[in-house]
Amino acid sequence: MILKHVTEETPLPAVFIGICSGILLCSFNGIFLGFAALFAFFLVDTRRIAHFSAGMFMGIISILSAPQWAGIPDGQHIIEGTVRRAGFAGGTYKVLLDDFMVDQGAFKGLAQLSIYTNVGGLGTGDRIRAHAKIKRPRPFGNSGEFDYREYLQAQGIVLTGSISDYKDIEIQSRMSSCGLRDKLVSRLSALARPEAEVLKAILAGDRSGLTYSLRDAFAALGIAHILAISGLHMGIIILMGYGAVFSVLRLVPPLALRLDVPLMAKAGGIIAAGFYTVFAGATVPTLRAAIMAGCVLGSMFLFRKANLLESLAFAGIVILIIWPLELFSVSFLLSFAAVLGIIAAYSGLEGFPKWVVFAGIPLGATVFTLPVVVYVFGFVSPWGLLSNIVIVPFFSLVLMPVAITGLILLPLSNCLSSYMFSVSLDAIGLILKTSQAFGTLKPVARPWIIWVLACYLGLIIAFFSRKSGIRSIIVSISCVFVFFIPFIAKAYLNSSGLCFDFISVGQGDSTLITRRGHAVLIDAGGSYSGFDTGRFVVGPHLLRKGITRIDLVVMTHAHPDHIGGMAFIMERFEIEQVWNNTVEDWNRYTRDVTKITKKKSIPVKTAGLGDVLDLHGMKIAVLNPPGIDDDILVSKHRNLHSIVLKISDHTMKGIFMADADGFGEIRISRLEDELRADVLKVAHHGSRNSCCDMFLSRVKPKVAVVSCGYDNIYNLPSREALSRLEEKGVEVFSTDRDGEIVVYKDKMGIKVKSHRPRADNEQDRHDTCIFNSRERKYVR
Repeated sequence: MILKHVTEETPLPAVFIGICSGILLCSFNGIFLGFAALFAFFLVDTRRIAHFSAGMFMGIISILSAPQWAGIPDGQHIIEGTVRRAGFAGGTYKVLLDDFMVDQGAFKGLAQLSIYTNVGGLGTGDRIRAHAKIKRPRPFGNSGEFDYREYLQAQGIVLTGSISDYKDIEIQSRMSSCGLRDKLVSRLSALARPEAEVLKAILAGDRSGLTYSLRDAFAALGIAHILAISGLHMGIIILMGYGAVFSVLRLVPPLALRLDVPLMAKAGGIIAAGFYTVFAGATVPTLRAAIMAGCVLGSMFLFRKANLLESLAFAGIVILIIWPLELFSVSFLLSFAAVLGIIAAYSGLEGFPKWVVFAGIPLGATVFTLPVVVYVFGFVSPWGLLSNIVIVPFFSLVLMPVAITGLILLPLSNCLSSYMFSVSLDAIGLILKTSQAFGTLKPVARPWIIWVLACYLGLIIAFFSRKSGIRSIIVSISCVFVFFIPFIAKAYLNSSGLCFDFISVGQGDSTLITRRGHAVLIDAGGSYSGFDTGRFVVGPHLLRKGITRIDLVVMTHAHPDHIGGMAFIMERFEIEQVWNNTVEDWNRYTRDVTKITKKKSIPVKTAGLGDVLDLHGMKIAVLNPPGIDDDILVSKHRNLHSIVLKISDHTMKGIFMADADGFGEIRISRLEDELRADVLKVAHHGSRNSCCDMFLSRVKPKVAVVSCGYDNIYNLPSREALSRLEEKGVEVFSTDRDGEIVVYKDKMGIKVKSHRPRADNEQDRHDTCIFNSRERKYVR
């Protein structure tokens, strides 16, 4: 049909679409399967049906033969295997085992083990044996959250666990040696400079030293992609290899006369990419980048008139046959979309001046990757396009070649390699200073998936189809969808009633209350281990809910499990005002938040009993703490002096107790005249001192929600609190068991939607619970 000319010369695009369709069919992914079927209809004619069918068959075989998650029960097991890679990642020392066995049973795939104390000393090729605590990744259970297990499987990892102490490992054989990569990493690590950590990531793919601030600095300029080895890096390596071989052969006339210099130079570029892939560790992202760059650039080198779409399709076929789950990998989608955008710009600007093509290629890559970036990451840099036009060429033509030259000289001359690395570090420092001066990230509400598909439908049809009336109609319809869907989503958000959204953040607290497009955030979770729930859980959750502006942020008290993730929220989102219960900045979390509020001029109020706020029909009343000016007393009894809120409108009432259990409940019961509420957020994660009879008799809740972590060390919620709630006939939900819990009201009464963790059920299950407001009868 409209794209059938693409498959006239080559069947590879039809085969690629077939492989995608086969993988999606076996993954039961309906909406994406429909999207692939639509493009199959556009691409495939009667001559290519056989190729499409063959591709679908290969896709089905590929996904069915892919390594499945190892069915090992959680607990202590004996594991042995060969170390493929070992090093720090995200602050934890992790070991990747190949050819591994658990309790004498062999498994296909890779095992990832975390080691917490006395780490180090393992290298590629070492054979180890140890007692490990196997634990499969367990999602928090929030709607639409990142699937960590799927991400691991895309990299071939089928088992996760931990070893408490490196001394517990028995090294059966030593095969590792200090290679060029290890020497480079050691040299750069010794510099103890942030620029050196960036250079490690760029050259060796070692991201262990990249702090969140460094990642954010590059993301704020829209160039975070250069921190990971990608097709851009491989393209630079191929071009450098090509140029080096070409120059050497031209300088030696006898060789130039006897050899096909251009062909040898092209071969040199491909060989250079192969050596670099081995040097960087031959990880899945590195291999994928090598295949992508090798196929696309290889076709440009080897053929006078290269078919770039054919080369991209071939690269996609190879990648998906080897790693079928890469189809669901964000990095693969971004790489594929970027190359597709480059091809679109390169083809569309044929015949234009070179400077126009030079500026158009980054524009094409940016436009084609933008829908995925917005949908997955949610934060966009306004400088992205300009940075890709200015900084990426600087990276490609200056920074990367100089760094690669230093790498080549490393085994030959420490003096010369140090000089080259010094120049590279200065160039990275210049980028970091630019980010500090101009970089910024703006939150963007996650669009509906239909918006993303409409974007790609319009882009592909506009750039790759021939002119026709059907083309104009499809592009016009896509533009209408792309333009109006965000307005429809915003209108839906602005029309929604009062909703209590209890976010699952592990052993912590975070609640989002929304009404008519206005939002109140109570706490942002966190943990004593330092995991940033604001960055990885609460922030993405807000964007999925369409929230980029928060009318009121409430920090109930200064414990890390309540405000550990608040700094990220304050930094990235637009905040109207903040309430807290103390003016003393007693820990680093409160100090970080205070620093941000001063920087962004956000009003901060110390809230107490009697404070009220009418937020566009959402009535917010503070029930605790009473007016106490003694910060020392507050710091000694932080739980007791937590901010307790009663939030309501004409449809529903809720009381949010934070950690004010025991005497806090008794004090509120005696001081407040009207405490009846439909929903109770149980105090202190369901501790044994929470939910006293006096308090429950005054509140008379229909629904109680406990926020706590799965299998937490405190054994919360307590049996005593649950028993008291059961005696009162209150229906109890908990985030450890039910995941995210959403409470709202419609014409039939109060409804509770729980998103149970996939780790327990292998898929999302949604239970809707209805409470008849007249009969108080619970119906499931």
